[in-house]
Amino acid sequence: LLLLITPRLVRTLLESRERYHLTKAGIATLAKSVDLERVRAALEAERIVPAGMTLEKLPFYRPRPAEGAPDGFSGRIGIHEVLRVTPTIRDQIIKGATSGEIEAQARKEGMQTMLEDGIFKCVQGITTIEEVLRVVSE
Repeated sequence: LLLLITPRLVRTLLESRERYHLTKAGIATLAKSVDLERVRAALEAERIVPAGMTLEKLPFYRPRPAEGAPDGFSGRIGIHEVLRVTPTIRDQIIKGATSGEIEAQARKEGMQTMLEDGIFKCVQGITTIEEVLRVVSE
């Protein structure tokens, strides 16, 4: 086993989407589930957002109804969590490590969680944070 992939589908926003920024309360709520500074740094490293952009300035999007799509969505796209089974992780599996221990090691080795991948797609205007949270919690 070399790789484990966990996919989920989220609805995609139409181009008529509306841009907004998370409130401090929204940031605090989201920060309970994900390391937002790690996500912000990864977005910066991938050049999705400019260097030095603060969490308060990250763009998020919400649907705006359009003709033929009253909910503001059209189509679906995957968000994924990919676990590369490295020698260290393989040893943990063999030794019966808990899923939490394996996840912690994978994150040390650079694994991006499904929620983090979803936030990437939110900031790019592909989907909404509500869509991501809905499918991640299923």
